[in-house]
Amino acid sequence: MLVLSLDTSANFVSVAVLDEVRVFAVTEEEMQRGQAEALIPMIKGVVEQAHKQMSDIDAIAVTVGPGSFTGVRIGLAAARAFGLALNVPVFGVTCFEAWSYHLGQPATVVLDSKRDDYFIQSFDVSGLVLDEPSIKNTEQLKELLPFNAVGTGALKLAEEIGCNVIYKISPISIAIGRIALARLNNPMPPEPLYMRPADVTI
Repeated sequence: MLVLSLDTSANFVSVAVLDEVRVFAVTEEEMQRGQAEALIPMIKGVVEQAHKQMSDIDAIAVTVGPGSFTGVRIGLAAARAFGLALNVPVFGVTCFEAWSYHLGQPATVVLDSKRDDYFIQSFDVSGLVLDEPSIKNTEQLKELLPFNAVGTGALKLAEEIGCNVIYKISPISIAIGRIALARLNNPMPPEPLYMRPADVTI
């Protein structure tokens, strides 16, 4: 099954085309803003690099959050639009799952909430979930030391409390696609995982 996977939930855009065996093409670009404008050209570029046509895509995989409210919405909207246009299923993957994929060691996924706290979830050495997703501040996270942190907030948290950092090298969209392919019989719907209400100013 050929999967187009994508993530716009943080300060980058990651897109890949892959199947159960091979990554045909992948790109990841850091950006603080402009994900909406960049995503579609990046998708077209990756499909071309893979020497495929959009009609070859069998499924879409996308992160559902938590992360930037705007970023999560951008990714989900694009994934649903392509799924509808191509008449293919759309699979959701949490950012926690994507960052914890195939690390080979216990890890706490730490995602930057852009506030004074973090979205976190812990996984064991085999990647199994150890707890429910939660929001914790630095004082609460100090009580969990020592632990290995991975994710968009890992480096920042390490500077604050001294936890160990795991550096994930491969583009996150590869993990997203692999996770979706591994659970085709038990897919997660592409529904947003925000973990708290959006800030609204009137």
